[in-house]
Amino acid sequence: MNDTDSNYDEREQSAIKHFVLRLYLEAATRILGSTRSFKYVDCCAGPWRASSSEHADTSFGIAFRTLEDAAIELAKRGIVPRFAALLIEKNAQAFVRLDAFAKRSNTSNFPVHAHNWDFTEKLADIVRFCSTPSTFPFIFIDPTGWQLAGISKIRPLLHLNPGEVLINLMSPFIGRFIKDNKTDFSDLLGLDFPSLRNLSGPALESAIVDKYCELVKREGKFEYVCSLPVMNPDMDSFNFHLIYATRHPKGIKVFKDVEKRTEEMTHKLRAKLQQNDRQSKSGNFELFSPDVQYRENCYQRLARTNQERAKAAVLTLIKAAPKVTYDACWAEALQFSTVYEPDLRGWIGTWERDGLIRVEGKAPKARVLQLGANITLVAVPQS
Repeated sequence: MNDTDSNYDEREQSAIKHFVLRLYLEAATRILGSTRSFKYVDCCAGPWRASSSEHADTSFGIAFRTLEDAAIELAKRGIVPRFAALLIEKNAQAFVRLDAFAKRSNTSNFPVHAHNWDFTEKLADIVRFCSTPSTFPFIFIDPTGWQLAGISKIRPLLHLNPGEVLINLMSPFIGRFIKDNKTDFSDLLGLDFPSLRNLSGPALESAIVDKYCELVKREGKFEYVCSLPVMNPDMDSFNFHLIYATRHPKGIKVFKDVEKRTEEMTHKLRAKLQQNDRQSKSGNFELFSPDVQYRENCYQRLARTNQERAKAAVLTLIKAAPKVTYDACWAEALQFSTVYEPDLRGWIGTWERDGLIRVEGKAPKARVLQLGANITLVAVPQS
């Protein structure tokens, strides 16, 4: 799959979503596949609007082929991985195609199971599938609306430990309906969700994402929860946010790399679409690259806001205790979308030069601060 794949015409946001899924699974399976039984669970598999006869433009098709490729790579290292997939779809018509794919793909070395289930009614079965010894499950929840993302609907899946989840949160749709007093969003946003009705625009969308991440983190006792914004291909707005939860810093390191690469892919794809639209309207072919006239404000605004929020959160963390580890600051900062480790290092360098903090434990020859190097940050009292 690439950013110009014709299978994704007029649904480029799905191309971005599947790009995220593929990149993450490529890294995760190579890390975990050597020691654990890695199980992929797609709770709302579809397929929907798929145009590829081989299902190369579906989440389950992407996941299956990524795991297949990972198995080949691991085999070159003398490792025989244990992969399995559970594909679930409630819609009977869509399930016919899903079931045919599973039957074609199923092997003794890589079991692929498909079930015509409402996954919320089969949580015990999913948990059982994920709970065999030495198993690491990755749960993908990609509903068409917001109701199936409610905490009560997915609670047992969040409790799987070890395990990680990736959830599609349709934040713009939630924002449109949250001011409707008849709609209860407490399962998604907590009992205090009515307070969000005082917000609007980007502030409301950010608050919705923050609240949901907070609930997922608390319910699943996750150490880290990140959101990755996915833009509409032809509008200056977000289509949804992908919520990723993990208990290990390695997961965050991988996911932030995925986020950065997705950011680059998103702007490249949108720039090309904008150029195609200009050429279609003018009838003139543009000689320069698509990025020359690329325009967007939504992502830049989120980046500016999250940079300031993360920066303030880290500084507050440092000032609140006698000593704070770099690792703790890293965990605080990188859970904000559009914020990366070089940003954190830059802030710390500026604060150190300004005499606001002192960095302790950095090796004399170390060029940059590193995770897991026993580095601590100390706030310097200001006169």
